[in-house]
Amino acid sequence: MTKKEARQQVKEWMKKLDKNYIEKADQSIFEQVKELKEFQEAKTIFCYASMKNEVDTWQLIASALKQGKNVGVPLCIGKGIMEVRQIHALDDFEEGAYGIMEPSRRCPILSKEKIDMAVIPCVSADREGRRLGHGAGFYDRFLDGVTFPKILVCYKELMMDQVPTEEHDILMDQVICDE
Repeated sequence: MTKKEARQQVKEWMKKLDKNYIEKADQSIFEQVKELKEFQEAKTIFCYASMKNEVDTWQLIASALKQGKNVGVPLCIGKGIMEVRQIHALDDFEEGAYGIMEPSRRCPILSKEKIDMAVIPCVSADREGRRLGHGAGFYDRFLDGVTFPKILVCYKELMMDQVPTEEHDILMDQVICDE
């Protein structure tokens, strides 16, 4: 199966998920990430700002800010290129391209070297930490060579037995789903 075919298959699975399942799964994943030693010990976390059809991270971002952690979120600045901007509150977000919430460009850039752990999105994943993204390569480029723990979050109902991969794909350190 190609990545393109896998993405199509997962889109069909996503259509079958009901709102109740998604809400419970989001809460379960939030609780699990919050309990991770890596999260509890991290001074600085990197976390994507979720959009429709992704595991919800807004509660996690709010929790990290409330705990006094430094929080970096991605800002796409070019084709396949993103940087991390440090937010201090949820109102540091603004609507960007395609209605996606992103950090304000006024937020300071946060260097990768300061990140203690990252929460990474996916379209699908497998239990070995292989990630199927949207195909633009933002995360593979960004995560190349980093040493901080990469925590992938995925709905159990969207996980695959084996995600198709290519040489440049970055393996995640841990996969958390709602089970």
